[in-house]
Amino acid sequence: MYLYAAYLLGVLIVIIIVLKTYRTRQEHAAAANIVFAKYTHGKLPKDKQKQVHEKAIEIVKTTEQKIRGFANEVERYGWYAKAMDSLHIPSAVPENPMWNKVKNPYYAIKPGNMLIRAVAGYIAKEHGINISVSEAKNYTGSKVNRETESTKDA
Repeated sequence: MYLYAAYLLGVLIVIIIVLKTYRTRQEHAAAANIVFAKYTHGKLPKDKQKQVHEKAIEIVKTTEQKIRGFANEVERYGWYAKAMDSLHIPSAVPENPMWNKVKNPYYAIKPGNMLIRAVAGYIAKEHGINISVSEAKNYTGSKVNRETESTKDA
């Protein structure tokens, strides 16, 4: 009886480790996209920035999400990464021209996640690129009307 319980416990621990590793990889991909997108978007001319913003809104609207805008920088740049990938705009971060495939930037990673700071720290150390992503959960400090936010200029 104790042998089966120990075996079951071991299996559960392995499953938890596998799931945690998978989730961490997804969060890292999202964090990289956010940091790279903020840097790349800032390097684009204003007309391209507007095109990226409009494409991001278009992509959001094609999803089945009820959310339509961006409440914070993590959401904004997560969707901008998808838009730039769709528009074939490579990442401007040296040695990182590709975008990671992130299914839904709204849920991929939360503002303030340590992986975002880690990616930003890595590109600062390796490439001298200093990017900080706001840890605020929304732009105004209160509830955001996402429909209104989605129509603001980039």
